[in-house]
Amino acid sequence: MNNLVALVIVIYQPSQEELSQIRILAAEYKGVIVDNSTEPITDKDIGLLHYIHNGNKNGIAGAQALAVNFLLEKNIADYVVFIDQDSNVALDYPNSICHEYKLISMKFPLAVLGPTVIHKDDGVEYRSVIHKDKHLNYGFIPRRDVISSGSCIRLSLFNSTIKIDKSLFIDYVDFDLCWQAENQGLICGITNTVKIKHKVGQRELSLGKYKVILSNPNRYFFQYRNYLWLLKRRYVPLQWKAATGIKLLLRLFYLPITVKDGKSCFKYMVKGIYAGLGHQRK
Repeated sequence: MNNLVALVIVIYQPSQEELSQIRILAAEYKGVIVDNSTEPITDKDIGLLHYIHNGNKNGIAGAQALAVNFLLEKNIADYVVFIDQDSNVALDYPNSICHEYKLISMKFPLAVLGPTVIHKDDGVEYRSVIHKDKHLNYGFIPRRDVISSGSCIRLSLFNSTIKIDKSLFIDYVDFDLCWQAENQGLICGITNTVKIKHKVGQRELSLGKYKVILSNPNRYFFQYRNYLWLLKRRYVPLQWKAATGIKLLLRLFYLPITVKDGKSCFKYMVKGIYAGLGHQRK
């Protein structure tokens, strides 16, 4: 059992295979598993992981905030590692990413450290078309936005420096944490020494040499709404605002005519824009 690092795992209608993977981790690490399923999958803790049924209240943001508050209240660890239910991680992964975090923190004012993310289907590394990687000491690559899956954060930062914004529900919750930290003089990034297998989005669309990650139609509501909300925040990088704005604008035109459920996607995009402009909060 490891007392230095705690896990936060948010689940939603998990498969038996995913639960089996979680139970392996739960035998070794303390932490919290927050169930966003409509009905609870159990009425007791899973291994060393404290079980909380949240019923998808405030989405993944609400679940993560609930878990972090529990860890801070119980004071059972110094670091937290966020793991998605569908990420393939080795048993020693939490220890490995925590070790790298401590090592890199000796050189840089680190807030969030993520792994190198490998596509779980084809084994190819996810690479950003926005960022040009700059490799520093200890295999550290600075990034202004790091996805939550597999990321490690020092728990004490949640006391004063960063706060999970539950109103965002799902999209850009992890990026917002990074930008809050950067606004306080800290840096975020990934390490090339620790890898995780994960799949971003539900499927992909090939446009020439580029692959576009596609989500379920209802996710576009949160992407467009949250983007418009984040536009108003001064600490959000201008580069992200510009690049994401162009991406979402183009997607508004090509997605409805290039994918099977395009009309449904377009409907949620429009609803998100309407909500993001202040006409509704949900």
